[in-house]
Amino acid sequence: MLTNEPSKTQIALDYAYRRCDADEESCVFWVHADSEATFLADYKTIGKKLGVDERLDGLDLLDAVRIAIEGRPKWVMILDNADDLRLFGVGQQARAGDTNEHQNQNLQKYVPCTSQGTVLWTSRDAHIIGPLVGGRRGIEVKSMAMDEATTLLTSTQDQPLREAGADALLEELQCLPLAISQAGAYMRRTSMTAWEYLDLLRQGKTRWEVLKASDTDRHRRPEVSNSVLETWRISTERIRLESEMSYQMLHVIAYVDSQDIPHELVAAAARRYDEEDEISARKVSDLVVLQAVARLKEFSFLSLLKTQDGSRRYEMHKLVQEAIRYGTRVRGSAVTTTDKTSEAASGLKQDEAFYCGRALQVVDSLFPSSEPATWARCEEYLRHAIRVGEWAEIGGTEIETADLLQRASKFLYDRGRWREKEPVDSGGWGLRREVLGEKHPDTISNMAELATTYHAQGRYDKAESIYQEVLELRQEVLGGKHPDTIWSMASLAATYHAQGRYDEAEKLKDKALELRREV
Repeated sequence: MLTNEPSKTQIALDYAYRRCDADEESCVFWVHADSEATFLADYKTIGKKLGVDERLDGLDLLDAVRIAIEGRPKWVMILDNADDLRLFGVGQQARAGDTNEHQNQNLQKYVPCTSQGTVLWTSRDAHIIGPLVGGRRGIEVKSMAMDEATTLLTSTQDQPLREAGADALLEELQCLPLAISQAGAYMRRTSMTAWEYLDLLRQGKTRWEVLKASDTDRHRRPEVSNSVLETWRISTERIRLESEMSYQMLHVIAYVDSQDIPHELVAAAARRYDEEDEISARKVSDLVVLQAVARLKEFSFLSLLKTQDGSRRYEMHKLVQEAIRYGTRVRGSAVTTTDKTSEAASGLKQDEAFYCGRALQVVDSLFPSSEPATWARCEEYLRHAIRVGEWAEIGGTEIETADLLQRASKFLYDRGRWREKEPVDSGGWGLRREVLGEKHPDTISNMAELATTYHAQGRYDKAESIYQEVLELRQEVLGGKHPDTIWSMASLAATYHAQGRYDEAEKLKDKALELRREV
């Protein structure tokens, strides 16, 4: 049994060819197991090949094909894309209202089973191990190494791939096989180089258009998309059928950083999935959270990281995160006014602003004020604080985000990490300026922080320019004798001194000192 990475189908194909080459008497039967309809259709095709009575239909046909296969001396059945394990009697059964006459049937009973045969399953759902496959027989297909990814990309092209841009493209795609196959097909069809494709990915306006493009894949049925965005969106909807908590949790962490996600953050996302009922949220047990996380791991949405201290941390492929956000955008665009009214009435929220805001709330609650005792915790959540800051405008949380970035800035100030501090200060300043205006005291304070960062970096010309503007704004808004105005004057004097402009620095410093005495 092969689970997880989209390359599992190609591995199964390779296995099938090797079995045929090794033993000409072996019969290989391929069944698309992603739905009952495809399962039945492929069994009909197999039945014709084996001479099964064509008048049979439905469950009688399935049983007859099973018996015919079991009668073969040597056989291999590959059940590809068995992602919905409910079809095989595992997990949640059919929902109320399902009208399919065979929906409640367990297809597992129609899978052949004899000592002379082999059944190979491929699935994204690792929960298949145990109920359908022996615990020691499951094989997890790990992420590709760079050389393997290069080989895959090269195989999609009409000629050898020699350009340096290929490595940069594979790094952007994080060696995800499905994304590589999709990129290769697109590049071949459009005669595009790796650099040109990568340039499209780096442009916000075209990125999703490129990633959702679907080209014909000989290993897939024509009606099945090979788009990385669409493929993961389908898996997301399957999660929703099983666990609303897992679904909501998944959509919250799609807006934090993809690497080094603490379990505490994931648990907080789970407990906040119904903010309208705080009492219920507090009652969510650790066991329930772990079960919800387990489903996300089984579907390869999350991967558990090995840590030296034994703490539980996860990572999420950034393209999977992007697929979650894409699905949220698609659903939001498809919702009509009537649908929105019914959503509001039922309390269901699933738009981008909701999940962006929830991610901010989670990270904000976990990021402490900077002091020596909390530095380790600040470091743990710094990357996530910066990441949620990117969604402030979508979530309508500009001021709340600016407050969080200010705490992150203070931590970086305390640690003397000026290069990292600059974009944090710049981001907070931009958010406050957009909402509060450039003359609001909080906006001016953010501006002054950026000037301080430039000064610490030794970029005195930039620091001088901003300090001068801060001083003028504070004189206008707060008055010449306000403590913040005097501080701005002293800071500008310090910048003059650092530039070697000692006379100007002394005059301004004396003026600031005189004002302090008066105040």
